[in-house]
Amino acid sequence: MILRILSVWCFVCWSVSAQQAITTANAHWPPWRTIESDGSLSGIEIDILRGLSARLELDLVTKGCGWKRCLKHMMMGESDLMSGLYKTAEREQYMAFVEPPYRSHQNTCFYLLHDSQLKINSYQDLKSLRIAVQSKVAYFERFDKDEQLFKHEVIDDIAAFRLLKGERVDTLIMSCAEGDYFIKEQSISAWFKHANYVEQEHRPVYFAISKHSPLVQRKQELSKALQDMLDSGEVQSLLEQNKLLKRD
Repeated sequence: MILRILSVWCFVCWSVSAQQAITTANAHWPPWRTIESDGSLSGIEIDILRGLSARLELDLVTKGCGWKRCLKHMMMGESDLMSGLYKTAEREQYMAFVEPPYRSHQNTCFYLLHDSQLKINSYQDLKSLRIAVQSKVAYFERFDKDEQLFKHEVIDDIAAFRLLKGERVDTLIMSCAEGDYFIKEQSISAWFKHANYVEQEHRPVYFAISKHSPLVQRKQELSKALQDMLDSGEVQSLLEQNKLLKRD
């Protein structure tokens, strides 16, 4: 029994010490994360992760994937770390969330066709609308748990805006920073506009480690590195590099 315990302990130690890189897989979600032509990731959250990995003396390996596929990577231990996460009971089953959160609030917007006569001035105005949502994305608690709303699932931003332009949905929901960035980058501001209603809430956004990753053994070390980056103002500087982030 003692030999068995020692062998398991040695295996864990070897796994941690042998790890030379952090692998992060995540979805295309500019300005936070952008999938480049070679499949790698760039963006504000990736810059933060590079700072963290450097402090742990590990390389950072990035790969882009669809949101649901990325969550599957974390569930299976095929990726070490993921960013841009709200903490949910389901996710806590297979991910260890890194404290503290690196963002603490979220502004969520609803978008309409520019010439739409629809008015969304409050949450109640959503009741009769067809709303494009991204599969497996958490928005805000009231909306996420509301089973009375008509939610049309899509795979990404492009699909959501295409449905709206084709009038197959009445509106779409998205973080304001993400939606505004997408509209600006695609030069489609003449087609779409914000609804008056914006949901503003305190909702922490986290990094999380797959519970199957050897990195989970260094969770406290990662937390300290993140706190150091927050205290030094490094994270805030990265968040403010894009003027769209001031509203998120």
